[in-house]
Formats: sequence, C-alpha cells, structure tokens
Amino acid sequence: MIVGIIGSGQLGYMMIMTMKKYPIKFHVLDNNKGPAGYIADKFFSLSQYREFVDSCDFVTFEFEHVDENTLEYASDRGKLRPNIKTVELKRDRSLEKNFLKKNHFPIADYEYAETYGEAFKIAKSFGSAVIKTCKGGYDGKGQFFISPETEYKEENARGPFVIEKFINYDFEASTIAVRDSRGHFEFFVPSYNYNKNGILIYNIAPLKDHKKMITMAQKLMEKLDYIGVMGIEYYVIDNCIKINEYAPRVHNTGHHTLLGSSISQFEEHIHAVADIPIVKPELFSPSGILNIIGTEIHDKIDDIMNLGKSDVYWYHKTDIRRKRKMGHINVYGKSVGEVKEKIDKLINIVYNGDIDNYI
Repeated sequence: MIVGIIGSGQLGYMMIMTMKKYPIKFHVLDNNKGPAGYIADKFFSLSQYREFVDSCDFVTFEFEHVDENTLEYASDRGKLRPNIKTVELKRDRSLEKNFLKKNHFPIADYEYAETYGEAFKIAKSFGSAVIKTCKGGYDGKGQFFISPETEYKEENARGPFVIEKFINYDFEASTIAVRDSRGHFEFFVPSYNYNKNGILIYNIAPLKDHKKMITMAQKLMEKLDYIGVMGIEYYVIDNCIKINEYAPRVHNTGHHTLLGSSISQFEEHIHAVADIPIVKPELFSPSGILNIIGTEIHDKIDDIMNLGKSDVYWYHKTDIRRKRKMGHINVYGKSVGEVKEKIDKLINIVYNGDIDNYI
C-alpha cells in the first residue's frame, strides 16, 4: 500500500515516522523537500502532481494550505481523505464560520469586511475583537487584536477579513477525534491549551468534563462526512463551550498522544485514511507538550532529559526564526500537576525564562 502526503513539513514527518512499523510506503509532494520529504519512500515536486496521485492508493494532506491542483486531482480520482470540502472551508475563514453557524454550532459573534478599514470599524463597535484575514494566516499570523483603546493604523494585510467579537474565556481546550469511512468514531481525551500571541505554547491532558466537546466533534465530523483525524479548538466560558476553529488534519494539540496514549493521532489518521480499523485510544498517563519555538536546543538536551519522563521531537527544519515551530517536548507524569510542574521547568530551560524573546 502507498499513502501520499501533500506537504513536506513536520506533521507529515511524524505520520511517516509513526507508521514505519507498518508495511506501508509513503510518497510526499511539495514545492521544496522538507522534513517529511527526506524520509519518504519517494518525493515529488509540484509539477509531478498527477504522477504523485496516480502512484498512491490514498492521498491525505498535512496542512490546509497546500497545492490546489493536487487536491482537486486526488479528489477527482476518489483518493483524497479527508474530502476536499473540509479543505475548502478552511481556506476561507468566512466559509468556515458560515458553515458552523448554519449547522448551529456555538461560535463567537462575527462579521465580514472587505477592507481593513471597514474591519477596524466593526471591531471597535464590538468593543474588543480579533480581526483575522479570511485566507492564509496561522499561529497568530494575519490576526489583529483590537481593544477599545486601540487607535487605527494601516496594516499590511490583504482582505477580506472576519471580525470576531472577543470572548473573555476561562481557558482554551481542544479535542482530537477520528472517523473512518464506515462512520466509526473515536476520540482522544481533550486537553487544556495555553496559547500566547496566537501560538500554542503548551498543553496538558486529560481535561475533565469534556462530554459536550466530544458530542460536538462527532456531529461536526458527520456533517462533513469526514475521514481521518480532526483537531477542534474550543473556548470554555463558565462550563459552556464555543468552537474557535477546526483543523482537517492531525494537530499540534494532539502531539501529546505520541508519548501518553495507547496510539498516537498520527497512527489513527493513517488507519482511517488507509481503511485500517481505527481503535479506541487510551490515555496511559497525564501528558502534554511544550512547543520549541524560534530557538534551538542542542546544548539543552542533557538538562531536558535529566528531568525524566520526557522525550524530544526535533523537526529538522533548515533555519531557525522567531515564531517558527522547531520541535516539541513530550512530557508525562502521575498527575496533571506533575506534568504542569515539569513544563514550567522546561520553559525555563528552553527559553531561558523569557519566552517573549522567541514568539
């Protein structure tokens, strides 16, 4: 069996690394050879997208913003999983918001604007709001936080925009769920997420009182006739939840499953995509991750490993820059408190106690 992955970044890399124990070959397509491309059984350039799709039994993707020609060709050939609608909704935030609203999922109040000036006026009418570019942007990119005190200044951002009313949430959470071609649904226990400047810094599982999140995830995946793993981010306010966004792929908030669970999100995703039976994940131990952003750790590995109950995943990217995810550290412990204590120590080790210099 050959599974194709569109995109050559760290998510594809972890899919391949996790599934090396199976008799499956992986072909990767991208404009440049990234981490996944170096360990794939065969790498294809974008101009070879037809050959790439034709060579595979199934095709998936590691990110929403990948080559459109490849997605359409794979979809036409009946090989693309998840289906192309899930990507089309994510390529434009307004389409995603409209879909969620139409299907009665709880989300923040929002408006649409063609220009930044118009978006700013709407944001000010909300009091506090977030302006987001409809297309592109992730990990805090293409987002502008507006408060009542914010004065207008022209931003170098291309519209249109979605303007979300700011929610004074208690915390952010997410769940990783999986659904196969027969409609069988499973889920990983949700996690607590800590974000800063729109970037996930760390997360910890398990999160208690999560039944509504799971019910919502299953409903969303059914509406989309979804095949594969999906990450869904939530705002939690006074025990009520609202969907922030969904990701039609394996997700950063599911990386803790590499160490703390009976099966990882990456293995479950390929199971679903390749029609291998998906299984019910079990959380063996409270676990979480710390993202390594904008820095290297070569001289810090000894200190990291001496903490115990941790593991390092380095993404082998060619250059280090501010806000760029370079890797992550998996952590587990006997309790959520022990995991949080360990993550606090790792923040001091990795970021020299001042994470703002890197994000």
